Amino acid sequence: MAARLTTTDLVGGVPAVAVAAVATVSLATAHAHAHSLPLVLALSALLLGALGLLARRSLPGVDRDPRGALACLGAGVVAAVMFLPGFSYGVADKDPGGYVAHAVVIAEHGSYSFTDPALAHPTLRVGLSSPGARLPGVAVRDGESGLIVPQFLHLWPALLATAYDIGGYGGVTAATPLVGAVAVMALVALLRRVGGLAAAVIGGALLATNMLQVWQARYPTSEALAEALFVGSLLALVVAIQSRWGPAAALAGALTGVGFLNRADGWLLVMLAAAALAAAWASRRADALVAWGAAGLALVLPYACWQAYAAARDYTRANSVPRLVPTLTLLVMAGAAGAAGRRLRWDRLGDARVQRRLGVAVCAGAASLMVVGFLRPVLFEHTTYVFRGQRQPTYDEYSLIRLGWFLTLPGFALAGLGLAVVALRRWNAAVWAAVLPALLLLPVFAWRSRNSSRLMWWARRYVPHVLPGLVVLVALALAFALVWEWRGRRPLRVPAVLATVGLVAVFLSQSLPLRGHDEFAGSFGVAERLSRLAGDARGVYLWQRPACCGTATDYWATPLWLERDELSVLLPNEPERIGPYVASYRAAFAADPVFVVWSGPGAPPVEGAVEVDHLSGRMPFWEESDVARPDEDVGVTYDFRVYRVP
Repeated sequence: MAARLTTTDLVGGVPAVAVAAVATVSLATAHAHAHSLPLVLALSALLLGALGLLARRSLPGVDRDPRGALACLGAGVVAAVMFLPGFSYGVADKDPGGYVAHAVVIAEHGSYSFTDPALAHPTLRVGLSSPGARLPGVAVRDGESGLIVPQFLHLWPALLATAYDIGGYGGVTAATPLVGAVAVMALVALLRRVGGLAAAVIGGALLATNMLQVWQARYPTSEALAEALFVGSLLALVVAIQSRWGPAAALAGALTGVGFLNRADGWLLVMLAAAALAAAWASRRADALVAWGAAGLALVLPYACWQAYAAARDYTRANSVPRLVPTLTLLVMAGAAGAAGRRLRWDRLGDARVQRRLGVAVCAGAASLMVVGFLRPVLFEHTTYVFRGQRQPTYDEYSLIRLGWFLTLPGFALAGLGLAVVALRRWNAAVWAAVLPALLLLPVFAWRSRNSSRLMWWARRYVPHVLPGLVVLVALALAFALVWEWRGRRPLRVPAVLATVGLVAVFLSQSLPLRGHDEFAGSFGVAERLSRLAGDARGVYLWQRPACCGTATDYWATPLWLERDELSVLLPNEPERIGPYVASYRAAFAADPVFVVWSGPGAPPVEGAVEVDHLSGRMPFWEESDVARPDEDVGVTYDFRVYRVP
């Protein structure tokens, strides 16, 4: 592969950089309470223009690579066909609905935070869904002033807000698939550099058709963006290593920092980046690249830390992210370790025999961990966690088995062979850079997922970092098998082709049923219908408190409030308190229509309440399972009434 930049690098990398730039600008304007489409577009154009000018002044040159660029574009087209359209996720039962609702708030009001008129009212009592949350995901920052800061880190909803500014709800549903396609294209460009054209084509086909990838590229959560940032940073790092081009190293560091702006587990990648920079500095072989990489990371990291430890501090604490002082201490320790390591001799690592021995150790260690992972249900006790007051199994001990339902056991075996191809041949720093992060993160996530055990929800943990890493290893193994010669022949070519076709066929058999599925289709329309009941005024909707889950309150209380600019409040549990509670809201909002949304039997215990609407229907909903791969639409139904309080 050419050491200089190629057209494939540009086709695969520029979209990832553009997404990162627009997302960061969208977030910065939302944090500054000034988000708007013209401002985001103008600042994004300035930022990308500055990056383009820097690149043009320092580029080592661009080589034409029409076959690689075509492979990259072809993979993007396949990905778009598999991913578009995104799911019409207009309910707030889980994180995706929270992201969408927060995005509309940012787009409509220009800020990541807002004031709750019910909490801010001097006399009203306001029921909370849980301590510190008005509704699930709608966290209260200051109860006295009514300041609300929705949970999660805010990069993804800020990017969705820009998508909403561009295309409304259609823009929101298209954003995730397009970002997912960007991730696939970046992976193809990465494999083109570290594995050649065959590996790039194979990797693109595998990632674009895998069921986990297809699901997360249609599901409006932050995983697709995290994956695009991660693979984009790896591509920039590999370009820097192979071309010795400093700005590429800076870009890799910056994209890693933006990853921490996006997700709490981005903290792990920041620590890995710090360790990698320390190791490279200690080796004395890449001082200039280390300086560039550290500068790129340092450019974004203060902002990421401010968001994590100030703007979204409650969410950060809840997700066990180490506090700011330990984080800074670890970064300083990495620098100190690099300085100390410069006194050691690293020349022996370049010896082929040393590399071979270390490679055998790496393969043996990985194989041992894999065996332990698959035998974990036999070797260790079952683990449990408390969910909604009940102790339930985590299924952590089945982590690799469950992941194998989507990657397949032959896929795992090929990933192991790919590791052998990397570790047992002459070592290549660029190839190790492409695979090592996933190898380090897989055991961490597999040991304890820290996630819901439901498969399509649980599996999102692996999509941003582990899935593309495993696909890279599989592609390297198959590409090596295609060209490996023995006595002038290539005996593994046919098995490699059959394995590639077989894997793609299995992946398609799992993911093609999703092409006709639209999770929660019709949910946006239900929220709009509810909002129309209030006419031109702002409605006050008092919702029956849900006993468990899957009720109208779970689905639409948050979207009606945050997206439609009505006001949603939970009713008390005790029937005798409902009447006075409703009366207090009727008095406090005398000029606004007040409604009671009731899912239970009979009418609500509110004097004079008149039924004004009855909503019932079915929405598509993919099967949730812990013990088998979900493979069909089972649907969910809703049935509730709306009463107006005279």
